[in-house]
Amino acid sequence: MAKDLRFPRVNSITISGRLTREVDLRYTPSGTPISKLSIAFDRNVQKNGVWEKETSYIDVIAWENKATQCAENLMKGSAVIVEGRLQTRTYTNNEGKNVKIAEIVANRIHFLEWSDSNRQYKDDSKFENVESVTNTTSDKDDKFNNSETSTKDDVPF
Repeated sequence: MAKDLRFPRVNSITISGRLTREVDLRYTPSGTPISKLSIAFDRNVQKNGVWEKETSYIDVIAWENKATQCAENLMKGSAVIVEGRLQTRTYTNNEGKNVKIAEIVANRIHFLEWSDSNRQYKDDSKFENVESVTNTTSDKDDKFNNSETSTKDDVPF
């Protein structure tokens, strides 16, 4: 009989890159802000003895205050560091096929560049750390959970 292994539940990712398009800010049916950012990031790989840069892309989801801060302060080409967790979800596309995607749900987004319009450093350390909650339901009678939560069905992307 195999020994029962207890793996730690670790789901943490930190990635740096640049936005590949403008921030897409939307709202859930209950009015919660949610933004989607597309990040390009690269790594160096050796192919046939030659080092090359390999670029990959991933979407980042930010909720609540972090979502509006991203929409107000970031633009295509902005450099960021994203801290969060990896999430997969499945949806049906226009052709009726199920598509599975991986994305990062952001806990923190560090803005790394100066703003040309106000010459202030775009670092979100002055902003609060927004914890994102997905795939949960809220119980309004629960005395420990008085805040409204959103489910993945509320995500407008």
